Amino acid sequence: MTDQNELKKGLKILMVRPKPSPETIGLQHLMVVEPLELEILYALKRPQDEALIVDLIIEKKPFGYFLTTFQPDVVCFTGYITNVGTILTYCEETKKYSGGKTITVVGGVHCEVCPEDFDHPMVDFRVVRNASKVFTGLLDHIAEPTALPAGIFRPGEKVDPVLLPAFDFSYMLPDRTSVARYRHRYFYIFHDKVALVKTSYGCPYQCSFCFCRIITDDHYHQRPVKEVVDELENIPEKEIYIVDDDFLFDKKWLTQFITELRKRNISKHFLVYGRADFIARNPELMHEMAKTGLRTVIVGFESFSDEELSEYNKKIPAGLYKQTMEILNREKIEVFATIIVSPKWDRNDFRNMVRSLQALGIHYVNLQPLTPLPKTGVHYDDKDILIDRKEYEKWDLAHVTVQPEKMSVAAFYEEILKAYQRILYRPEVLLKYLMTYRPVMLYKMLVGGYRVTLQYRKKIKEAKKHA
Repeated sequence: MTDQNELKKGLKILMVRPKPSPETIGLQHLMVVEPLELEILYALKRPQDEALIVDLIIEKKPFGYFLTTFQPDVVCFTGYITNVGTILTYCEETKKYSGGKTITVVGGVHCEVCPEDFDHPMVDFRVVRNASKVFTGLLDHIAEPTALPAGIFRPGEKVDPVLLPAFDFSYMLPDRTSVARYRHRYFYIFHDKVALVKTSYGCPYQCSFCFCRIITDDHYHQRPVKEVVDELENIPEKEIYIVDDDFLFDKKWLTQFITELRKRNISKHFLVYGRADFIARNPELMHEMAKTGLRTVIVGFESFSDEELSEYNKKIPAGLYKQTMEILNREKIEVFATIIVSPKWDRNDFRNMVRSLQALGIHYVNLQPLTPLPKTGVHYDDKDILIDRKEYEKWDLAHVTVQPEKMSVAAFYEEILKAYQRILYRPEVLLKYLMTYRPVMLYKMLVGGYRVTLQYRKKIKEAKKHA
């Protein structure tokens, strides 16, 4: 390790995905996917640099072990809102270990939207805009006295959104070999050994609760079809998770995508996000997508109340969902549903939601208490917010963050847990899982579900204690 002023042209760069806090409720128990953003940064390092990606979700050794064994000149962190506190702790540990000499860099979607959360003396650089364009320039700046690229900020520097550079949506292919030792461990619920692909940036819709569209300030950009299929052609994994905010959007693009896959005889299984109205209005396209490998769609149903859907600016009538599910069931496309649990709900609302999901034949669901994430269109008075803004690890779309109107917090958590049990763990559903999926994946899901249940029971106990 060397002083910043003594750094030679080549840098040793440690790239870190943080370990979730024990307080963060559960998705890490049900899915662990590759750190695509770090793989892209790895591809952007200069030829003279040496880099190591550490996935602390998987690693058994602590962060400090990698500091002492790799002895980096630069440590880069990326994460979501739930990782803010952990990342700042890692930055402090890095500075303490190196006597302040090792450079710390923070990026990722939360830093891009809320850079003020990382304005900390132990964070040397915050990458706020166009990381895939400016990262190599940042390394040049650290190694030698060159200009700092636009969109990167030091501690104490205020980020004025008006003065930020324009979005650059050029795509850098990730270096997937950088996580070769982890790849066999990546999965998404029932999809084993999953690789991630991103075909677009942003979302063309304006749902009030959504943080994703804020990341690109409502800009939407699609990658060229040929470029995407070129990438797919070089991915060895069979299971592909397309992580677009909404993959099922552009009928012309999707038709070209199907044509190109067939032309090259590419056989993959796809997991994607899609809106219910697109599916309902494009049955022929969904048939062709199913024939070309579409296996699972994550559908944001959000609510079965037209009034609530209007409040969320969803612009979908709940009556359309039956048609959506008829198409997906006919094509044997699996559905992972997301539902927003409103603080206005009473016990009857929970029961109606469960009955509606069962009637549609949906047996896998993610229940998300309505969460006023920063800078979205969901706002509540401070008196109604249950969790401090700085308790980042609890802003996970699973904690109850808004005071329920018609029941206690403990009762609200209990209703969420009971709803999960009624939907996920019916004997006929478990039998379907057993007949459909490999036992090892069913085991992972059951163990992960059990761990999430324990976390919810802990929340119920805490809420009763503080009532």
